[in-house]
Formats: sequence, C-alpha cells, structure tokens
Amino acid sequence: MPTDAPEGESLEATPEQQRARFALERIQALAVEWREETKAQKEFNSYASAMPFMIRANGLGQTAAFYRRKGTKHVYYRLYALLGDWLSQPGRPFADHPDDLLEAITHSNQDIYLAAQIEALLFLHWVKTLASAFLAREEAPPPADTTEVAG
Repeated sequence: MPTDAPEGESLEATPEQQRARFALERIQALAVEWREETKAQKEFNSYASAMPFMIRANGLGQTAAFYRRKGTKHVYYRLYALLGDWLSQPGRPFADHPDDLLEAITHSNQDIYLAAQIEALLFLHWVKTLASAFLAREEAPPPADTTEVAG
C-alpha cells in the first residue's frame, strides 16, 4: 500500500514528531562519529544554540551563507547541511531543491522562503535540544560560593 510519508515515517507521525525523529537520528549519528572529538561536539552544541537567534535577527539566507562560508570541513557546515537536508525532505519547503540550501533559498519565492524560515526555526529547536542531550557541551561554571566559613 503506497503512502505519502517519507521513508521510515508513518502517516500518523505529526510534523513535530517528524522533526524530532529526523534530528534525533542525525544527532545520534554525530555522537557516534565524534565519539572521541569533544571539541567538535561542544562547537556543534554552541553553534546549534546560536543558529535560531541568527535566523531571527538576520534571516535564513544570511544565516545559511554565514554557516556555509567556513567550508565543508568545519562544524558550521554540518549544521548548514543538516538544515538543508531537513528543508529539502518531501513535504518541506525546499523539496524541489535538494542539492544545496543556498541554491534553494535563492531560487524560491518569498512565500516559500518565509515558510522555510519558520520550518527551520521549528526544526532547530529539536536540533538544539537533542544536541544538548547527546553531545558534549560547555558546562556553566559553578556559582561562586558567597558564604564564608567563620574560622
């Protein structure tokens, strides 16, 4: 029986579940790939946390160009590629442009671009949350002890 759902997804999965599942699979794969690379894990976590703010402040196109400019070997690119992969899935705004996120952005009309920007923010929420759960992250320093022991 044919379905309209992307491979591995049931018709019952909500869009939120689809985002979470896709992000989880990719983040878990990175955790395995970067098992011995704590620095890459921490960088990914940091960049994943910053990306939604950058999209809100500068737009999807400017943010994508920033993340892409570092080159394919940089951790920034991994986020760029992950976001592009998601946005080009069947049923997503850039499904007609699966090759490159910036190409899709520059060949889309304003309605598709805005839909992609909203979808990017919804997806990145899961990326940020799951990266924090599965990858190493910078730990906040413990609060300073403000009490003094009388001696």
